[in-house]
Amino acid sequence: MLLAIPRYALENGSSCILCHVNPSGGGQRNDYGIVYGMDDLPSKLPNQNSSYSGIVFSHIQVGGDGRIQSVFKTEGNVPEDLSVFPMQANIHLKTDIRKLTIGATLATLQSDLGLQIRINQNNGYLMVGMAKPSFGLKLDDHTAFTRGGNIRLVQGSHREGMPFVPTLENTEIVELGYYMGDTYFSLGYTNGFMMEATESIHGRFEYYRSIHEFNTMSGGSFLVEGDLTLIGIFGGISRGPFSWMGEVDMAENLVIDRTIASYSEIAWQVKKGFTVLGRIDFFDESVKYTEDAIRRTTFGLNYVPLPFVDIKFQIRSTQLSGRDSLKGIELLSQLHIWF
Repeated sequence: MLLAIPRYALENGSSCILCHVNPSGGGQRNDYGIVYGMDDLPSKLPNQNSSYSGIVFSHIQVGGDGRIQSVFKTEGNVPEDLSVFPMQANIHLKTDIRKLTIGATLATLQSDLGLQIRINQNNGYLMVGMAKPSFGLKLDDHTAFTRGGNIRLVQGSHREGMPFVPTLENTEIVELGYYMGDTYFSLGYTNGFMMEATESIHGRFEYYRSIHEFNTMSGGSFLVEGDLTLIGIFGGISRGPFSWMGEVDMAENLVIDRTIASYSEIAWQVKKGFTVLGRIDFFDESVKYTEDAIRRTTFGLNYVPLPFVDIKFQIRSTQLSGRDSLKGIELLSQLHIWF
């Protein structure tokens, strides 16, 4: 699953297509995304990186993403487990031929291949290929409950997160999108995304608005596949070095009856290259029951020492509803390198 950092779009007061080739974010960066990654994010810019553009031939642009993550868990004061695993290893290729963009992503999990045709003076697009439908905020951490959550079911529930796990295979997709001022909407069709031989329809709406010194973002998305229905809303506000963004998703027939997941994050850019984060994740696999909800509290630091290098440190605690004791502590670290 291609991952992104939607907070950057919020802070710039624009949608993810400002920096990415994919209109819904994630994956290969465009020219502005490359410059933004060199000039605005890192604490230091070496002179030898200042002219990087990603162009290897006259019409071909190459990029890539690599993420590796480690999670160290404790049960009370006792060390319990240490897991180190790759999250992403992708190579992106893109070429433009008039109004046609041809993109390919070669990945360790699933590869993407698609055509993007720009229409109506580049305000719209038609995308055809192999990919995943866009739903919600495409966060850079698939352990968020609005994405894949705890894939190993560490709390003993039937499910501990929404179904957007990294191992979901890409499927045939057709998507039509359009930009109208500060508004973006899309509608798409896939051939069996989560369930084999079951067609799905998905849609997305985003609205960005700058009001004086504030940047705001609001939106929603849906996905219907067979008996499964997913509906979500998301939004955020940013001013200077501070930003907040969140998401609430609801699923029908994912487990039993209705399932709810939420995400809320506050970020403070202390100085260029250093961002302090606080986050609360919530997941309730079925609103029928009162003791299966999970709340996770996270504090962390994002450090971007050089262009295209992002280092993340987090400490997380988890608590189950109806219980006073915490379920241990998790120490998470992630290294993301891109170009």
